[in-house]
Amino acid sequence: MRENLTGDDLYSYVILLRSENSRKRYLLCEGESDCAVLDPHLEEGKCETIPGYGKNSVVEAINIATQQQMKGVAALVDRDWAKGSEQISHLAARTDHYDIDATIFYSGSVCRRVVSTHCKREMVRDFLSSTGWSSPIQPATALAFPIGVLRKLNHEQGWGLRCSDTPFDEVVFPDATGVDIEKTVISAIKRSKKPRVDTVDATRISAEVGEEMLKVADPATYCCGHDLNSALSFLMRRKWGGGGINKRSVEKAMRAAFSCAELTVAEFYDGLSSAYACTRSELFTCLESG
Repeated sequence: MRENLTGDDLYSYVILLRSENSRKRYLLCEGESDCAVLDPHLEEGKCETIPGYGKNSVVEAINIATQQQMKGVAALVDRDWAKGSEQISHLAARTDHYDIDATIFYSGSVCRRVVSTHCKREMVRDFLSSTGWSSPIQPATALAFPIGVLRKLNHEQGWGLRCSDTPFDEVVFPDATGVDIEKTVISAIKRSKKPRVDTVDATRISAEVGEEMLKVADPATYCCGHDLNSALSFLMRRKWGGGGINKRSVEKAMRAAFSCAELTVAEFYDGLSSAYACTRSELFTCLESG
């Protein structure tokens, strides 16, 4: 039922909540994981997060709230890569990167701290030294970037591919410096329920992905958090002695490691206080001093 939640449904729910407590602020988020990230940093009893289970419902609800001049409500929505031309209310702040998990991934030393906690230091150092990278962020981005580009082209071309949950064990190069794009495309086709392309199209599609990648100045803008954490868990498990760690445990560790130090320098930290037209101290437990 959650996937069928509409903007009208979400807006109606906010009306109900405000009828019970009109002094509390309400923050619409795209999913429960977004709420879990923000809840520890919000003033308990003063601001409540509400999952909308999708970007469309959140955007629709906050737009309605704006039209109705509702007070005390704002939203945090994924930046994505501007999938559509929808107009989003000024009461909606955007994540700094593709989504909340990507924002966490690229925040401060979060990624490095998680890797240091779960992996063998010498294995990480040797890998980075041999590849010329200086941070665990870089190889994970290299693995996730082609999938992000494939996701964008899939959205634009309507190929009907399943780009999520890419099996990195099957598509990563032996040295783990990148992915075989054609294998990645074939995997996406085979895992799709109703693809509008076939495996015979994989070579053409992979070439399009490669061409598009060359046009991108900052690969991080195309990487979604789920792909980044999945890529990182692969590296931690297969290359850095991370044992039985998986994407889910990495996601939880990254979210837990997102501290006041990272939050207070995030763009959405200011964006949300601006949306509510309140001071940061009225909304967050974290202040600039960290």
